[in-house]
Amino acid sequence: MDHNAASLQRPRGFRPYGESGPGGQESHEPSVSKVAHTLTACCRCRQRKTRCDAGLPRCGPCERSNTDCEYFDTAKGTKISRSYVIHLQDRVRALEAELGRLTQEDDEPQDAEVMVRGAGLVRFTENDDSRFLGPSSGIAMTRLVMELAKQNTGTKSIKEVVPDTKARQIKDRFTNESSKPTSKVYPLISNVAAEKLPTPDLMERLVENFHQKAQYMLPTLHEPSFRRVVKDVYAGSLDPYNNFAVRMVVAVSMQKLDIKWAGLADSYYLAALPYLEAAIRPMNLQTLQCFALIAQYSLVTSTRTASYWVVGMASRLCQQLGITSEATIAHSESGVRLSPLEVDMRRRLFWIITSMELGLAHSLGRPSAFGTTPDHINVGFFEAVDDRYITPDGVTPGSPSSIKKLIAIHFFKMRLLQAEIRRQLYLKKRPEPDNDQHPWFEAMEAKLERWRQSSPNNDEGSGLSQIWFNGRYNTMIVFLYRPSPQVPEPSLRAAQKCFEASRFNIYMQRKQIRTKSVDLTWVFTQSLFMALNTVLWTLSYPDIRKEHPRMEVETHLNTVLEAIFLASERWPGVESALELYDDLVKACLKAYDGNSETSYVVSSPSNRPAPASPSEVTTPPPLSSPAMALKSLSPTHSGQDKSPSFGFVIDNPQNPQSHKQTVQAGSAPLIPDDRQTFTTAPQRHGIHQQHFHHPTAAYEDTSFDPNSVYNTLPSSIPGLQHWITSNAIPMAATSQTIPFSMAEEQNYNLALMGNQYSQYLQAPYEPQQPVRTLNHEEQIELMNTLEMDGLQDLEDLMDQSARFFSSPGSTG
Repeated sequence: MDHNAASLQRPRGFRPYGESGPGGQESHEPSVSKVAHTLTACCRCRQRKTRCDAGLPRCGPCERSNTDCEYFDTAKGTKISRSYVIHLQDRVRALEAELGRLTQEDDEPQDAEVMVRGAGLVRFTENDDSRFLGPSSGIAMTRLVMELAKQNTGTKSIKEVVPDTKARQIKDRFTNESSKPTSKVYPLISNVAAEKLPTPDLMERLVENFHQKAQYMLPTLHEPSFRRVVKDVYAGSLDPYNNFAVRMVVAVSMQKLDIKWAGLADSYYLAALPYLEAAIRPMNLQTLQCFALIAQYSLVTSTRTASYWVVGMASRLCQQLGITSEATIAHSESGVRLSPLEVDMRRRLFWIITSMELGLAHSLGRPSAFGTTPDHINVGFFEAVDDRYITPDGVTPGSPSSIKKLIAIHFFKMRLLQAEIRRQLYLKKRPEPDNDQHPWFEAMEAKLERWRQSSPNNDEGSGLSQIWFNGRYNTMIVFLYRPSPQVPEPSLRAAQKCFEASRFNIYMQRKQIRTKSVDLTWVFTQSLFMALNTVLWTLSYPDIRKEHPRMEVETHLNTVLEAIFLASERWPGVESALELYDDLVKACLKAYDGNSETSYVVSSPSNRPAPASPSEVTTPPPLSSPAMALKSLSPTHSGQDKSPSFGFVIDNPQNPQSHKQTVQAGSAPLIPDDRQTFTTAPQRHGIHQQHFHHPTAAYEDTSFDPNSVYNTLPSSIPGLQHWITSNAIPMAATSQTIPFSMAEEQNYNLALMGNQYSQYLQAPYEPQQPVRTLNHEEQIELMNTLEMDGLQDLEDLMDQSARFFSSPGSTG
C-alpha cells in the first residue's frame, strides 16, 4: 500500500509496527511523543496527584509500584486499562495490512475456478444494502473480461484501464440518467393515478393487445371470463379483484406499446394499487393472478415493485393452495373436486409462477423456491386449446389445438431446460462432468436441439416465432458452454459455440429493438450485455482471433453497443455503461496486436482439490445475521458430498408456528413431457442410457424419467401468516467472501446498472435526485392522444411484429 495513502487512514498519535522511528532506527514500540496527547492521566496518579507519563501498557509510577494502570473513559463512563490502547494499535495494524492486501493486485496468475465460482454479496449502489449474486447471474464473465483487458494492457488493476477521472465521469453520468427516467417527451413513471378507465373502444383494443403480447407467453387470464370482468367494471362493479385486474391489464398492455405511453401505463398501475389489499386477501387463485400481473408489470418497467419479492410470495401461495402437486391440483383445500376450468387455471398459474421463479433464480444466481432434494415436477401442462373451448363443464370435444397455448408450453419447457443446465453447472461442485467433452454436454445439447426444432412455426403475430426461440436456444448454448463453476476453463470448441451463438443474438436483438417487436425488459437488456461479454471473453483464445479478424469482431461489437444504446431509452443508467465498455473493448481488442499464438485464457491448477461448495473456495469465516438463523442441511441422497452449496433451513423467529422452508438445490434434471402436438426430431439412441458415475445424479439411480414431466414435487408449506417482505440477509462483503477486488466490480460495472438489479430484490431503487414524473396535465394529454390516434398505432404495431417474425433472414 502507498505510504502516503496509508498515513491518511491511520489514527494520529502512533506509528504502525515496523516503520522507522526517529534517527532512522526501527522502532518496535509506538512513539511516546506521538501518543501522549491522546492519553489522560491514569486514575492512580490522579488520586495521588503525581505526574503521570504516557507509558504503555503502564505509566512509570504504576510500573514501579507494579499496580494496574487504568484511566477513566468519560464517553463510556468506566475505567479502562491502558493495555487496551495496545490492543487498539494491534487491531489497526491488522486492518491496515488487510487493506493493503485488498488494494494491492496479486502478481500471480488468476485461478479460473475461483473467479467463476466466486459469488458473493454485492452492493449495486452506494446507498444500497449488500445483495447476493450467484455464479449463474453472469458476473463471472465481467471478471474474465476485466482480466483480459488487464493482460492486454500490461496493467495490474482495472483502474489503470479505466482511469479514476473517467470512472467519476461515468458515475456522474449514471446519476444524471437515473434521476431523469424520461422518454424524449414524457416521463416513464407517474405520480398521479389515472382517474378513469379508457373509452370502451380503446379498452377493447388494449385488452386485445394484452391477449396477443402477454397471453402467448404467460396465459394468466381466462380470456372469456376476463371479458366479462371488463363488462362488469364498466357497469359499475366494486369488486376489488375485478377493478385491480382490469387496471393492471391496461398498465401491462400500455407498457408493451411505444415507450411514450410508459408514463400513462404507470398511472393505471397506481390506479390499481388501492384495490390490491382487498384483492389478495382471500389468498386464492385470483390472488395468484394478481401477483402474476404485478410481476409481469415489474419486469417491463424500471421502477415500482420488486419482482423477486412478488414472485417469492406467489411461490409460497402455490404451495399453500396445493397446486404444486398433481395429487392435489384438482381438489380444493377442503378436498372438494374442482371444475375443469378452475383446474386448468391452477395448472396455468403453477407453470407461470414456476417459470418466473426459475428465471429470477437464474438471473440472480439464487436458489429456487421450488428447489428441493428430489427437485421433480409432476404437474401436467394445461389444456392446449383456445380459452373459448374451456368451460366450467369441461373442454369441448374435438377442439383444435391453440398456437397460443402451444407457444406458452414450449416456453415453459425452455425454463426447465435452463434449470437443468444451472443445476448441473452452476450450483454444487460435482465429480462430473469435469470438462465440456463429457457425455452430459452432448446429451444436454441434444435436448436443446430437439426443443429448438419443435418450436411452433406460426406465432400469430405474437413475436414468439421460431426466430425468437432460436435466440433463446442460443442463449442457453452460451449458458451451457461459457465458463461455469463446474467447467471453469472451457475448450476451444466451447468458445466457438459461444461466439457463434452470441453473434446470432446480437443482430437479431438489434433488429428486434429497431422494429419495436420485442419488450425491452431488463432480462432482454441483460442478454445484450451477456452477448457483449461473451464475444470479448472468446478473444482470449488465439484460434478465435485467427478465425475472426479484428474488423469482423469490431463490427459485431459496434452492433451490440448500438443495441445497448437503443435499449437505454427504456432503462435509465444503461447508456453510461457504454462509457465503461468503450475502454474495455479497446483493451480487449489489443489481443490482436500481440503474438497471434498467445493465449489469454485464465486457467485453473489441475491438481487442486475441488471445493465442495462456493464458501470453501476462499475459506471464508462464518457469516451470521441477526435477522435469520441459517442451518446447513445434508441431502437425502447422501454420498460423498455431505453439504449442498445452497441448502438452508430458514427459521422465521417472528413466526414460530410456521414450518421450516427447505430451499435446496437438487441434482435431477427437469424435462417436460411432450404430450402436446409438437413435431419433434427423432430421438438419438443411447443418450439417456449413459451412466455418468457420480452419486448425486438422481436420474441414474431412481425411477425418474427424464422425458416425462410427471414426477414428484415437494410437500407444501402450510401457513402464510406474518409474511416478511424485507427478508434479505444483511451481511457485508469481505475479502473472504469475494475473491476479487469488490471496489473494481462495484465502481466499474454493477453500480452502473444497480437500480435495475435492485428491481429484482426486496428494496426499490431510490434515486439520488428528484425524479421527474408524469403530472396530471401530461396524463390527460397522453390519454387524449391515445384515444384519438392510438387505435391505428395498435394495429400498426401488431402488423409490424407479425411481418418481422415471419420474414426470412430477419437476424441481419
